[in-house]
Amino acid sequence: MRSACPPIMYGCKFLNFSRGTSDMDLITRSTIMELEGEEGFKHIEEYSDASTERGAKMRKAICEKLNFASLEFQSLEGIIKAIGLPEDEVCTYCWNGKG
Repeated sequence: MRSACPPIMYGCKFLNFSRGTSDMDLITRSTIMELEGEEGFKHIEEYSDASTERGAKMRKAICEKLNFASLEFQSLEGIIKAIGLPEDEVCTYCWNGKG
């Protein structure tokens, strides 16, 4: 599975992009909770980064849950470049918690 966007770590508080009303409805958040408990939420940036050990563990756990052979996400930098707008003109809240 290849996602065209970074992993969604925060439910959208602006446009209700994500259907859930709680961050814990997101597969990324629930997986982090299963892997590390509350402590994991102190490391959201690491879980969002495919090059880190935490990022790899999260992807592997999601693969196991959803029976994927593999899973990769687009990087935040990659999606900003693909959109073609300056980063300060793109809402990135659902990916990095910064509106």
